Amino acid sequence: MYLFVIYGLFILLLLGIFFFFTYTHYRKNALEEARKDLENMCASVENSVETQLNNISTISMNIVYSNAVKSNFKEFSASYRRNGTDPRRLAASREKALAIHDIVTAIIGAYQSASDVRIYTMDGSVAGYWLLISSVDLESLPWYEETMAQNGHMYISNPEVQKDLPARGGNKESQKFISLVRLFLDTAGQPEGIVEVIQDCDTIFSLATQLENQNPDSRVYIYNSRKELVYPYNDTKVVPDYYGLIERRGLPENTGRLLKTDAGENLLFTYRTTPDYNWTVILTKPKAAIYEPLNTFRVMFALIGMFSILLTLLICFYISERLTAPLRKLTAATGKITINRVLDENKVNLTSADSNITELSMLCESIRSMYEKLRSTSQEVLLSQSEETRAKLQATQSLINPHFLYNSLTNISVMAEEEMNEDIIQMCQALCDYFRYISSSSEMIVPLKEEIFYTKRYLEIMQMRYTEEFHYTFDIEEEAENICIPKLIIQPLVENAFKYAFDKQPPWELTISASIEHERWLLRIQDNGGHLKDEKKQELLNLYRNLNLNEELKSMQIGGMGLKNVYLRLKLLYGEKAVFEIENTLPLRTIFVLGGPVYHSKEEYHEQHPPL
Repeated sequence: MYLFVIYGLFILLLLGIFFFFTYTHYRKNALEEARKDLENMCASVENSVETQLNNISTISMNIVYSNAVKSNFKEFSASYRRNGTDPRRLAASREKALAIHDIVTAIIGAYQSASDVRIYTMDGSVAGYWLLISSVDLESLPWYEETMAQNGHMYISNPEVQKDLPARGGNKESQKFISLVRLFLDTAGQPEGIVEVIQDCDTIFSLATQLENQNPDSRVYIYNSRKELVYPYNDTKVVPDYYGLIERRGLPENTGRLLKTDAGENLLFTYRTTPDYNWTVILTKPKAAIYEPLNTFRVMFALIGMFSILLTLLICFYISERLTAPLRKLTAATGKITINRVLDENKVNLTSADSNITELSMLCESIRSMYEKLRSTSQEVLLSQSEETRAKLQATQSLINPHFLYNSLTNISVMAEEEMNEDIIQMCQALCDYFRYISSSSEMIVPLKEEIFYTKRYLEIMQMRYTEEFHYTFDIEEEAENICIPKLIIQPLVENAFKYAFDKQPPWELTISASIEHERWLLRIQDNGGHLKDEKKQELLNLYRNLNLNEELKSMQIGGMGLKNVYLRLKLLYGEKAVFEIENTLPLRTIFVLGGPVYHSKEEYHEQHPPL
């Protein structure tokens, strides 16, 4: 039952984690896709509106700067003032109005890129695209005061109803148009007339209407430079002040973001501003519409999850029952294996697990076989195992530097508290490699590249310990990589640097280089721990050169002897050809130089020296 409960909870936990992360992933993707779509739609609408405004602005500029329009308009204005509305004398005015019409038609093109173009004299006379000759009270027009204040710059009106102009598409009922108006001035800078270019709202906002029809959940709102809502232009509903909302919340341009409105709606917002006209295009999409496709996913996953859980629990119960029954028998049988029973002269057989599972049957037979072997060799095995364990403990303790091990374990403990899992893995791997190397006693001579590799593993451990306070470099000649050198000859010197040289303020630096010079290999271990005085240098060299080799070899060990250990092993292996020097000529640097004759293989060394 315990196994069944554990399996069941484990499966439930896995399914819960899978659902959580999968749903979170899809939810995040849904929001990101909605944000990108809304930003692309906003950019498209902004470009479309700006193109339409550029079009009518270009028409007005072409008319303002057209000399043909100006000359004909002046003559039209003068003729209209002279003749008034007298039908018999109006022919001259119509002739000039017709000339203006032809020029305007050429400007707006064959496809009628504007709904109407009207040119006003300052006394109210009107001529334009539709050949309508009349007079109006300019001051009564809604855009007159703002246009005069602009002094030649354009003014764009709000959508206004124009019953006398044909409307298109969805604007047929409302018949709203937007006018772009600007003065044109004479050479003295005085107002000479007014040009009004009128465009159908359905044309200006055609893409906005199209995108709303294609995306029913998305809404487009367009504000002019005066922060007045110009789209939707035929909607009678009260539209919240979205422009003020994005100003108050500080929403960056062209960046989709979820906001909660004053009315409590959660909407995805994005907006763009036309640089030349300062119109603001805002697109919104309800948060519920973004995540609506995930509802089906939740229902389907819930059904699949429930079915999977029931099926898994049944399988777990069946497996648990088949496993635990023979295992209980096997546990009871193995529990009878005691030292007294093994050493008992009377043979006692173990009971069988009686399992039809092949693996459990094989396990049972293996235990029975092991039990028989234990009985037959109990005394010899116990004695030899005891001796072997004692020998391994002694060998391991003689090779491993306990201080380094304790420090490394302490570092691992600290990193575990700080949840530095990746660093712990690297440090443990480095420790395993390093201790496997130093505890192996099969060979005393190894290739230089192997010694360098495990020295690097050691330094990687120290790097993790001291982090940025410690730096090390290697400079190994390629031809020196395969020469054979004494095993663990670098390690004591590296430990010596950490123990004695690096007692000053960090950063600490260690450089290890290797080369072949005059048929000798030379290793240089350099630290920045300070300048070793000549007196201390000579004292150390004299001490080592006067050692009694035979007496010292009796107490030789890998750890705990430092420089003496290195010197003794070099003398043991190479005799008078051994190199052991200390250089202190560089400022704030101490360099230990080790060396010996070059052997390119272990066999080449053993031809001249007996195996150790």
